[in-house]
Amino acid sequence: MLKQSHLTRLFAVLILAALLLSACAPATTTTPAPTEPPAAPTAPAAPTEEPTAIPATEVPTKAPTAAPTAPERTAGTLLMATTTSTEDSGLLGYLLPIFTQDTGIPIKYVAVGSGQALQLGKDGNVDVLLVHSPAAEKTFMDNKDGIRREDVMYNDFVIVGPTSDPAKISGMKSAVDAFKAIAAAQAPFVSRGDQSGTNTKELAIWKSAAIDPKGDWYINAGQGMGAVLTMSDEKQAYTLSDRATYLTQTKKGLTLKILVEGDKTLLNPYGVIAVNPDKSPKIQNDLANKFIDWLISAPVMEKVAAFGKADFGTSLFFPISKPYLAAHPDAKNPFAAPAGSGLKFSGKVATAQSWKDADLKAMPAVKATATNKDGTTTEYTGVSLKTLIELAKPAADAATLVFIGSDGYQAEAALKDVLACDGCAVGFNPAGGYILVMPGFPNKLAVKGLVEIQAK
Repeated sequence: MLKQSHLTRLFAVLILAALLLSACAPATTTTPAPTEPPAAPTAPAAPTEEPTAIPATEVPTKAPTAAPTAPERTAGTLLMATTTSTEDSGLLGYLLPIFTQDTGIPIKYVAVGSGQALQLGKDGNVDVLLVHSPAAEKTFMDNKDGIRREDVMYNDFVIVGPTSDPAKISGMKSAVDAFKAIAAAQAPFVSRGDQSGTNTKELAIWKSAAIDPKGDWYINAGQGMGAVLTMSDEKQAYTLSDRATYLTQTKKGLTLKILVEGDKTLLNPYGVIAVNPDKSPKIQNDLANKFIDWLISAPVMEKVAAFGKADFGTSLFFPISKPYLAAHPDAKNPFAAPAGSGLKFSGKVATAQSWKDADLKAMPAVKATATNKDGTTTEYTGVSLKTLIELAKPAADAATLVFIGSDGYQAEAALKDVLACDGCAVGFNPAGGYILVMPGFPNKLAVKGLVEIQAK
């Protein structure tokens, strides 16, 4: 027989093992249909119409660092994968209980980087996505991983850092120039490194700066936005953050300051996507569409527009859903390229060009046919891309053309391949603005809201 002391030690080891296993489980949040409205959230302050809130003990406080897993499925409960910024800003804790009250549908979510959220959708492990990574979202839809995507809202990214500002970037108007200065000074910079929309934007800025960030000064955290801001504060480092999460963290004692803001490339749009039910027989497409219809509706978007104003004097998110814009004619969508907005051709060119809408429409017109992911073809009237290239005269060492949309989306093609394409054109979108028509090229080159072409 085992002695009592041995039994005691064995019992203690078993308890410790159980505790460790429970700590490793991924955190998800459920919003059950409430029988009595719980207390309203305390931060950020809610609008005048007080919603119910998720109890604080149920809200995960940190994004998982390991590969995420979806919430456990329960019939009739909507599963969502979303970004850490919607959670860290307090928006989810504010909105989701209202959804459950309005519809009677409970919802569970996991908050991770946009890349990880999209992967959960691709694997068929969730019903709906709320993310902010335009290029990855376009790929997701082009690959038919999603069957419906709607614009929801936007905020913007800001470059934050210590008050001492060792790289001297305060007040710069260009995110690229700020990143160049940080790299030149080898000042500490914390990257999310988690394939999130924020991480994707950060890497795009480094790429535009022609810098491959490496070295002890560049810290790859693999964490969500709130955790990265805390780490940056501790290390007195720079980082890229969405404004909503940054402002929310200042209420928790964050000392970092906004040093660079206002660059149009830092705009940060969010989209909601219904996952293709062909991915799994368990996907609840009906619930996903009910959530999307509810979220983008004008009344709910008005709640989003009011969120954060009491605490910060400004909205943390700005609605751009179609129902909201229809109900608010004065509201602007900064990602819509209006008629007359014009087009630029810059970079390694002999003559930088800036055409107004009338200039483009005065050029020899061509017909260009675009084919979407479903095989449907649309004919556009436009201007031959070759004509625009000849006017800009790319330098002899220019090898690539970068096409930039009004939402910040970018796609690239080899200059020699574009010059060989007789049917490639900048088409005039009947709704306003321009669409890049590239027959025979990947769908990712069908850039809508085209505002600039760069030769590199």
